[in-house]
Amino acid sequence: MTVLFQKHFQVAYVVRDMRAATQRFAREFGIAEWDIMDMAALLGPGHGTRFIGNAYAGDVMVELIEPDPAGETIYRDWIPDAEDRVRLHHLGFLVHSDADYRAAIAKLEAAGYPTAHSGSFGDNLDYHYADTTALLGHYYELINLKPAGEQFFARIPRN
Repeated sequence: MTVLFQKHFQVAYVVRDMRAATQRFAREFGIAEWDIMDMAALLGPGHGTRFIGNAYAGDVMVELIEPDPAGETIYRDWIPDAEDRVRLHHLGFLVHSDADYRAAIAKLEAAGYPTAHSGSFGDNLDYHYADTTALLGHYYELINLKPAGEQFFARIPRN
């Protein structure tokens, strides 16, 4: 049986302005080094996400997501009012096999938490957002980390 809430590794926030948010995280939490990806440059225009920033604080990955407010995206309704504010969007949980990934998705769906969004990020990882917002106030994300994903995550700065 797949038990959920294991291998928690990530806390993800939606931001209005990546620069303002990373500066606030540096000032208030000491998280100053970030890997910031320009998603339009990586995936092309119309993707719905402008930037994604990742940094480790110890063993926990902090993810900041700046969506395009005009785009259709799972993040748009979570954009905070102020430039330097953040809003909790999801907690991320790792799995390391296709079988565990499929089993966890099936368990979430059987428990009444439908798929909100899913996809892949190249050869690095597959992701699945379950809509747990009514109960938890945030989404539950599964990350199926592929072998190439280990190198991808290794580039993320540790603070």
